[in-house]
Amino acid sequence: MKKALFATTALVTMSGAAYAQGVTLSGSAEMGIADGGDGDAMYHMDADVTFKMESMTDAGLTFGTALNFDDNAGENKYAVSVSGTFGTVTLGDTGGAFDWAMAEVGGAGAIADNHTGHAGFSGNSGLDGLNILRYDNSFGDLGIALSFEQDDGSGDVIGAGVKGGFGDFGIGTGFQQHDSSSVSGVSVTATFGDISGGLNYSRTCNDADADVTHLGVGATYTMGATAVNVNFGQMGISAVAGSFNVHPATIYRCINEHRSL
Repeated sequence: MKKALFATTALVTMSGAAYAQGVTLSGSAEMGIADGGDGDAMYHMDADVTFKMESMTDAGLTFGTALNFDDNAGENKYAVSVSGTFGTVTLGDTGGAFDWAMAEVGGAGAIADNHTGHAGFSGNSGLDGLNILRYDNSFGDLGIALSFEQDDGSGDVIGAGVKGGFGDFGIGTGFQQHDSSSVSGVSVTATFGDISGGLNYSRTCNDADADVTHLGVGATYTMGATAVNVNFGQMGISAVAGSFNVHPATIYRCINEHRSL
């Protein structure tokens, strides 16, 4: 019986070692003092853990999954993918083709994510929901993506995106649409030594409600392990009658300076 037990243990150990070769673990933790939203300071803490698992078959297909766990309720995410010479197909909580193609302007980071949480910031999520099927592929410096999301109550969401890099410059454009809304946009990025920056513009058209435009611009200066980001965003709402109204925008400096314009 002991020989059989030892043999079984050896099999389990070998299987676990082979599996672990395709697993990576990363995470982050934050603690400090931040604005509680009413001008009063409060304690802040956050923890985030990501598991990535990947395995390649003899046929050259790579199967993978990514699971993200955040201590904030409702922020756990996961997606699965398969890739090969044909490109990559991803299903789950991932960005649609519009988000995939568009660059954001919020570089660096802030302890309470104020640099990406202000009213003028757009994460380019477009019409994305939770379960998105996306195909993407690259041809040299040019990449393309197509996405599909089943009926979210307003019809199926389809999207397309293209992006490319040309030396220190990049450009991307994307589009999404369902039965009653569509969103389209373009973004550009550039890097000059230690300074990188970007600009994005998008327009959301609604059949029944007012159209919404967004303009965002930002720059990040990197000094070794330290990065400082400044970004500005403006939302505009144009009514069906053609009037235009600019909503308050906010600019955030990652050295803890925060004011409304």
